[in-house]
Amino acid sequence: MRVAITGANGFTGRFVVAALAEAGVDTVALRADLTDAAAVFEEVSTVVFDRVVHLAGAAFAGGSDWHVFYAVNQLGTFNLLDAVARAAPGARCVIASSAQVYGAGASGLIGEHLPTQPSNHYAVSKRAMELGAELWRDRLQLVITRPFNYTGVGQDVQYLIPKIVDHFRRSLPVIELGNTWVKRDFGDVRSVAQAYSGLIMAEKPPALVNIATGTTWSIDDIINRLSAMSGHALEVKINKAFVRSGDVPVLGGDDTYLRAALPQWRPYSLEDTLKWMYNY
Repeated sequence: MRVAITGANGFTGRFVVAALAEAGVDTVALRADLTDAAAVFEEVSTVVFDRVVHLAGAAFAGGSDWHVFYAVNQLGTFNLLDAVARAAPGARCVIASSAQVYGAGASGLIGEHLPTQPSNHYAVSKRAMELGAELWRDRLQLVITRPFNYTGVGQDVQYLIPKIVDHFRRSLPVIELGNTWVKRDFGDVRSVAQAYSGLIMAEKPPALVNIATGTTWSIDDIINRLSAMSGHALEVKINKAFVRSGDVPVLGGDDTYLRAALPQWRPYSLEDTLKWMYNY
């Protein structure tokens, strides 16, 4: 088996390539600009592959240029699917969407059957991608994934947990955050990569699946664990600019479908993830 990967050099992609290599699967990176349909088809039609993992996209939900979300996440994905359907009809394509499609009104452990209410351009672009991708389901075997929050070594400090870890590693006295009491599902990029690897190889993967741990932790939990780990006390100041109005107390992913499809899959614990990041 040979798997073509978009976003192979990105934060997640590097770990997916490693996970597939560990499983004995050869990979090839797709590097064409997804917004250029002709370039995408030219590359896809000349590369030898059996299956595809599509990870590339505009990923920072707080980005101010909303145009790029639709150009890359929605239309770029359509360009890729169209090229794969023409060059390798019937191929399995595992596509990264986002748990943000569930929307700000979702709470508790969310299952795939719940309605979607995306509330920002990033989430809307991902949901629009999901809906449009269905138009290729008659020609491709599509597996749409909805990853919840995950982190790890190599993630930019503009994201929450790397920001907190960075403050502890540098023994900074103060950090500015939003609501620290909310509980969220925080996964490990290595676990996520193993999930993608498993879904690309599974005999009968689900058509739509959360990638989540099924467990939630508060920001306070993370700070307390890092404080114990580092021996450093960090003062937390609430910055109103970071506070999201209407934050739900608990928001995580139901991992039932994922564990049914991949019974051997076991996510890293939050403690393991934080130690890995802090000691790196």
